[in-house]
Amino acid sequence: MRKNSEPADKSSAENPMLKDENNPDPLISVENLHREVKEWHNEHDTWLQDADQWQREQKLISLLLYKMERALPDQNNSMDEHIKIIRSHKQRLNAYEKDLRVLLARDKPYPGKHDALLEEHKLQKNLHRQERARHALFRHTHLAAMSELTRLTQMLEQTEEG
Repeated sequence: MRKNSEPADKSSAENPMLKDENNPDPLISVENLHREVKEWHNEHDTWLQDADQWQREQKLISLLLYKMERALPDQNNSMDEHIKIIRSHKQRLNAYEKDLRVLLARDKPYPGKHDALLEEHKLQKNLHRQERARHALFRHTHLAAMSELTRLTQMLEQTEEG
């Protein structure tokens, strides 16, 4: 540790204890001390501005992540349910098709009244139309959700870059 009587190698700007060029006495330059304190205050103000900006960015990122986390589970649950319904419809259609193949394999006209076969076909056709409409609605909802997630992701990326 350097004693006060030891010579200093630093300039007066770095060491306010040295004599001021305008002041020939080897006394403490109060102006230099005060200038250094002002610089420190300026640094503190800059640091607080930085911290405030970072805090705002963190809050925005947290909000974006919250919105994304809320959107994803809903979308995933809906997707799982949608797939389950499609598979169920497909199984029902496979069973109907199997019955038709049996009839086709006989290579004979359908025994009995055609009303039952036509009614079943009409039912399958209506069910398929309903599934088509439900799928179109799901597609629209899915695209809207993905668009929102993409928008949130872009906002998050912009925040990280800024």
